[in-house]
Amino acid sequence: MDWTETQRVRIRILVDNYIDVFEPSTELVKRITPGQAKKPLMAGHGYALYIEADGEKGRHNLLVDSSHSDVMLLHNMEALGINPGSVEVFFLTHGHVDHFGGMVGFLQARGKGIEVYTHPDSFLPKLVVTPRGKVGPWQLPREELESLGARFVTNKGPTVVGDYFMLTGEVPREMPFEKPWPAAKVIRDGKEELDVFADEQALVMKVRNRGLVVIAGCSHPGIINMVKQAQRMGNEKVFAVIGGFHLGVVDQDVIEETVMHLKETGAALVVPCHCTGFRATLRLAEVLGDSFAVNCVGSLIEIES
Repeated sequence: MDWTETQRVRIRILVDNYIDVFEPSTELVKRITPGQAKKPLMAGHGYALYIEADGEKGRHNLLVDSSHSDVMLLHNMEALGINPGSVEVFFLTHGHVDHFGGMVGFLQARGKGIEVYTHPDSFLPKLVVTPRGKVGPWQLPREELESLGARFVTNKGPTVVGDYFMLTGEVPREMPFEKPWPAAKVIRDGKEELDVFADEQALVMKVRNRGLVVIAGCSHPGIINMVKQAQRMGNEKVFAVIGGFHLGVVDQDVIEETVMHLKETGAALVVPCHCTGFRATLRLAEVLGDSFAVNCVGSLIEIES
């Protein structure tokens, strides 16, 4: 695989659960202040990122996930001056509706075909069992999306997209504290079973003189497992870890293990997003200090060699 390192990565937070117009900028994370966007931004449950990478093979970009709804996604893309038609590739991290819910609207707005990378299990029906009953099942509407121009490319192993972007493929579960989420179910061959999220992948980039930038969706396989998979492929130090860590539904001891392992990576930047949860986000801020950055809709993370 010809995985090319980049000289600069720009990661724009299009949709996330949180926004704070008074959060200060840092060297690596620039915030959107009132009046900078074309119109006020929207936050809501879901996740979507627009990523650009520059290097010896020019500039390439991709969209990671599409949030729960195209209402937020398209509104924020317009507010931030990102034309849906300019997106080169779409990467769906896994088959949960808060990550693929905006795809129909995005494809309609884009108006032409686009390659969509995802694991084949992303198409399986999925649900969550809560104390108040089952939520779902929901399922990625493949035929409808294909009719709107989606050209699905499925992978189970590491795959390079657009020269600079590496998809991890299936993530081995190594860390004993990163267990499957008991509430998550998948329907396979008509039978409901525990979802171990074989479909969830991370996105990894190599930034020259900096190291690996690891982008996660929800980290259902475990964010530490995902970072370790990235290191196996990149054989470099970790510079940044960005994404939902899905720690809002775990016990405090799992949070502590995760926080300490993230600290041990030596990452210069850790940005918990979306499903990380308040308790875990607070603990990350306490332990990581200056390498922690709270995520806000509209923020621009820029890493250069």
